[in-house]
Amino acid sequence: MRESPHVRGSSKLPGTPDPESVPRAGNGTVAQSGTDAWLVEELSEFDAERPPRLTPARIVAGALSAALVIALLAWALPWATGASWAEIASTLSTLPLWAVPAMVLLGVGALLLESLTVRAALPGSRWAPALLGHSASSATALAVPGGSVLGLGLMGWILRRAGLAMPLILTGIVAASLVEMVITSVLIPVLGLAAYALSSALTPAGIALPGALWAALLALLGAVIALVLTAVLLRRPVLSRLLTQFGEVLPERVEALILEQRDALVGMLRRRPMRLVLPTVGARLLQWVALLLAIEAVGAAVPLALTVAIFALGRVLSLVPLTPGGAGVTEAVGAAALIGLGVAAAEAAAAMLLLLVTMLLVPLVCGALAAVVALSLAPDRRPRS
Repeated sequence: MRESPHVRGSSKLPGTPDPESVPRAGNGTVAQSGTDAWLVEELSEFDAERPPRLTPARIVAGALSAALVIALLAWALPWATGASWAEIASTLSTLPLWAVPAMVLLGVGALLLESLTVRAALPGSRWAPALLGHSASSATALAVPGGSVLGLGLMGWILRRAGLAMPLILTGIVAASLVEMVITSVLIPVLGLAAYALSSALTPAGIALPGALWAALLALLGAVIALVLTAVLLRRPVLSRLLTQFGEVLPERVEALILEQRDALVGMLRRRPMRLVLPTVGARLLQWVALLLAIEAVGAAVPLALTVAIFALGRVLSLVPLTPGGAGVTEAVGAAALIGLGVAAAEAAAAMLLLLVTMLLVPLVCGALAAVVALSLAPDRRPRS
């Protein structure tokens, strides 16, 4: 979806360079300003001028994390469902032909929609860098324990390599992260709680999802606290006082930049909330549809509202940093919840494994391909000295 020139021209963030007025290098790319030069030097933890290093320790951590996911699936899934792997494999072998392709398409669709949020947070950016950056960042966060910072660094390098200014990159990453936090950590648990509350009215036996209420309540409480703290920190007087307290640590020009980016972030959230929020909401809807189709593919039937509760429970568990995206734990608990709703053991396990294609395998594969393209094929549009 391309923006019109009028929309691009009207979406300039305060405190960020106007794409039409920024000096250009001889090859047409944005010339590096003095702000960018000292920004990279001062913010060494977020060095977007070079790709993050994949150290041996990180490779080992990723391998151990993958091994943990496999071990959890091998042991926890049969334990939680009571079905043997032979029974699960037999159910998987009878899946309709459309099942796996549908999971792949929905996973790709969710990734594309999330990239629209990233692009909306980066006014004037092209589609390809936003897609490559988000895909590579998501895969890194899933594949490497504690890889969120590494993934953001990789996204920053891809966007910087595409010629975007560092202040714009920082503001965009913060804006997209806030949107993701609000939707995944607040909106989805609230919807899950509502579906849980309606379950007794929808089923004669008053079917309940074990542990779902407390898990969603705890996640919602933590998210509300985080949102309140974020809202307080985004208030300019509060942020100014905090920066004054750290005056001996932060250079004066860094304090000025932080306040400038705060103004840019708040201005963006006020001007284009729907363009930031709707694509990510659409991505979560596609993932919920993947759950519905996975249940349908194994021949089971679950009340629609309760699928919302199961999906919300899975998203809450995915926030637990034990395994990439909560893989292994999410499938075992989700399968147990389906069994509690009357789904046969082998079918419940097979449905959750099918959903794993959308939630984990597609982001990992697409992210790996995006990283390869960005590292080896994507042109470097940064200004040449």
